[in-house]
Amino acid sequence: MTEKNLYYLIELTARKIRHYGQTILNEHGLNLSIEQWLVLKTVSENEGINQIKIGELLIKDKPTISRMIKNLVNQEYIVKRNDTKDLRQYAIYLTPKGNELLKRLLPIIEDIRLKGLNNLTEDEQLAANSILLKIQNNLFE
Repeated sequence: MTEKNLYYLIELTARKIRHYGQTILNEHGLNLSIEQWLVLKTVSENEGINQIKIGELLIKDKPTISRMIKNLVNQEYIVKRNDTKDLRQYAIYLTPKGNELLKRLLPIIEDIRLKGLNNLTEDEQLAANSILLKIQNNLFE
């Protein structure tokens, strides 16, 4: 397999994962994108995080993160508060409604992930992790 084909397969796999995940979220009647799920998960793991840091962690540009956060605020899943350390920034927190959504989402996301890893042995999963981490490290050394 050539380098070009490997990158194509990685990109195609990532797109199929997102598409499958979005299909499942839609089937559960959730008005939420996979990317918004990732924002919620990031906020839940980093209460008080700012918008810039979310963008860095998810490798998303400022306008995209801004739109997602605005949408999640409008749906009352997260709230923005003035950052006590930097008044130019907002600290972002999950609301009680956001916490409830997260609890509902976790088993659904786990099922999505298990579906993708079905029929892979533990050794195959470890090998795939190792290869993908090496590619990432090569790009961000």
